[in-house]
Amino acid sequence: MKYYKWILLLAMLTGVVIIPFLVLPEEESVIDQIQKIEIEELKRENIVLKENNDLLDQEIVAMELITDSLIALVIKDQQVIDKLIVRKNEKVSAIDDFTDDELYRYFARFSTKGTTDRE
Repeated sequence: MKYYKWILLLAMLTGVVIIPFLVLPEEESVIDQIQKIEIEELKRENIVLKENNDLLDQEIVAMELITDSLIALVIKDQQVIDKLIVRKNEKVSAIDDFTDDELYRYFARFSTKGTTDRE
């Protein structure tokens, strides 16, 4: 009987020592597999984000081209407005120098050429 107790005790100790070596590697392999799966999912997500980033970069380039063309149109319109303001100011300064009779003829569109040129 004494030997059975020692054998049982020795078997239990052997089991306690061997089980961690058998169970822990399996748990670590499961953890490694989970980490590999997570890494693959992150790689796929990274690829999708890169594609979205490339699309957004292309949209930015297109928007910059549109912005440049609109700026050019605004500059052109501003130049036309400046020319019109100069012409208006020239007419206003010319009208300021008119006498009353000249103002009447100017606004009435009265012309002496029309009555004298007829034959």
